[in-house]
Amino acid sequence: MARIHAVKDDPLTLALAERAERIWAAYLAQDAPAHSSLLADSYRAVHPDGSIHGKPTAAEIAAVPIEDYWLREFQAWPVGDDGAIVTYSAEVEVRREHHAERHRFEVGEVWMKQRGEWMCRYYHATPLK
Repeated sequence: MARIHAVKDDPLTLALAERAERIWAAYLAQDAPAHSSLLADSYRAVHPDGSIHGKPTAAEIAAVPIEDYWLREFQAWPVGDDGAIVTYSAEVEVRREHHAERHRFEVGEVWMKQRGEWMCRYYHATPLK
């Protein structure tokens, strides 16, 4: 099963979906350097619990590991030549002691070109019931 599903197949959506997939795959693998390599220098994130973060360290990723993830309805819209807004639905599986839990949330991201490369500048996840 594919972990990401893009709603649109335009070049911007496909390019940012590929980069978002790399971010999530790096998090799943607990590879902080690979994860952070796709985040802007001034990256800021608002997690589903309302906490605010910068680029995560290896210890921060290890403290909140995920077992799997699925990204759906991925869409991107350009904002000028060097910016884009992305939205998607995320489902994340985490393990709590001996059972798995799934959490769903809506994600909004801001992507900016930094030194010619698309980098995630802002991430905001809102939990769904």
